[in-house]
Amino acid sequence: MSAGRASLERPVSLERTIEVVLTAGLLASAALLLAGLTLHRPALLKWGILILMSTPVARVVVVTVGLLREKDWLFAAVSLWILAVLGSSLYLASGR
Repeated sequence: MSAGRASLERPVSLERTIEVVLTAGLLASAALLLAGLTLHRPALLKWGILILMSTPVARVVVVTVGLLREKDWLFAAVSLWILAVLGSSLYLASGR
């Protein structure tokens, strides 16, 4: 019975981690955007937008790590593929 309970706790832990990452990204972005607007600092606005845009990428990283830890190889491979696509699009967008 404890083995079944442990398997139920793992996804909840991953979901909680995802929730924390998304919430932290949103709050940090909102704080920077608000500070940038209040203090008339374009650099803070740019950082706020950058954090807001990178929050979903951070979610994919967390999910990938969670899937690898759970040894769910198929979905981990799909998630790694998504990370590779995101990384290549960032590389191409940077103009290098």
